[in-house]
Amino acid sequence: MKLTNQTFICLFFLISLFSFSQESINTFKYVSVPENYSFLKSKDQYQLNSLTIFLFEKNNFTVLNSLQNYPSDLAQNKCLLLNSDIIKIKGVFKTKLQLILTDCRENIIFTSDIGQSKLKDFKKAYQEALRNAFISVASLNYDYSGSLNSPKPPLPPVIDKGTKERKPPKPYAPKLQIETQPKLTTAVPNSDTENKKTILGLIIKPTISGYDFIDNTTKKVMYSVRATMFENVYIIEAQSGIIYKRGNSWFREYYQQNKTIIETLKTLP
Repeated sequence: MKLTNQTFICLFFLISLFSFSQESINTFKYVSVPENYSFLKSKDQYQLNSLTIFLFEKNNFTVLNSLQNYPSDLAQNKCLLLNSDIIKIKGVFKTKLQLILTDCRENIIFTSDIGQSKLKDFKKAYQEALRNAFISVASLNYDYSGSLNSPKPPLPPVIDKGTKERKPPKPYAPKLQIETQPKLTTAVPNSDTENKKTILGLIIKPTISGYDFIDNTTKKVMYSVRATMFENVYIIEAQSGIIYKRGNSWFREYYQQNKTIIETLKTLP
């Protein structure tokens, strides 16, 4: 009878631990996949990074690995993101890989079972080991538990003067608000659903963590931004939203009263 009670307690503990891990995973909306892993010599060597993306998406995760799918809600709350990494475990005559997921504070949220392979071909061995590591990911039955009413808005198209704007696809078209900002802004509504305004006369000064956008007239720092994991995308310090660069143009995008506001920043050479 004593053994039975101990066994029951152990099973209850394991089930509770699994449920807690699954609940924690479900509170994260996105997962990032790096372009290369530290134990490999080049980007996407053996197509291991591409396979990681595929396996995450197969298990219902939303993967971020490029500027094109950078969501604005992540700029408001960077802790919606899980950071993934694959580490190589030393082994004799076996290839061993393990998946690690960490949060915005670098706390380990999930560690997969070690995936193994006895194949001698490097590419086949790494890919088989990675697939085996993802078996424990599949057992999580990941399903984001947050709000489903905040879809990922795409970055706005850059429109030359005199060029007619093409409306974005309906599923992603945000309802935007027309605003004016005294002296510094001029509202230029392009349609009933979009507002763009231009900030004039900004000087860009590089800093240790990013850039300062300084008003050329008052010499006041209008925006101080720091770099993110995505190229040419910056988080604004002490203000909402992000600033990003498309071609030679800079834009600020943020939410206000459940509306998306897009500003074109006019920078000086």
